[in-house]
Amino acid sequence: MRKNEEQYFNQLYTESYPLLKRYVFCKAAQNEAEDILQETYYHAYQNIHILIKHPNPMGWLMLTCKNIIYKHLQKNRKHSEYVVVGDCEDILQNVPTMDNYDSIYLEELKNILSDDEYFLLVKKYVEGYSVEELAKQLNITDGACKMRLKRAKKAARRKIGRFMLLLLFTFVEIGGMG
Repeated sequence: MRKNEEQYFNQLYTESYPLLKRYVFCKAAQNEAEDILQETYYHAYQNIHILIKHPNPMGWLMLTCKNIIYKHLQKNRKHSEYVVVGDCEDILQNVPTMDNYDSIYLEELKNILSDDEYFLLVKKYVEGYSVEELAKQLNITDGACKMRLKRAKKAARRKIGRFMLLLLFTFVEIGGMG
């Protein structure tokens, strides 16, 4: 691998890892998800000469990752530990604390969600506020706060699903996997 290809791969990995990780972890059990991520980046590494010239390398990675997930699903169909969900159900449920959080993902989330949705989800799942603390801060009842959080999570799942589809459709329109 040439030096420019190695640099490109490292940059692509750094930029794509937060999104790919969340996508895979909402589709597979943790132990399988890590294998899928490694296999995805192995394919990217092997095909870096294609990726470096590709008009949509992120789309290429997403499609490759999706295909690897389905390959693993078929291979492990009988003994599958996968929990496949149509729209990455509860993608925000196991968000790490702020000191471990990927700022790139936060920025993407901020671009996708309304200010109110973003505020609620970050305060609850990133900064670790309780429902009671949030309700008090917003001067609403605990029940109203729970409902707002529920709606915000639902909106996030819907919008993240659209974002993923947009990435894939953009990728397909440009020319697909090389």
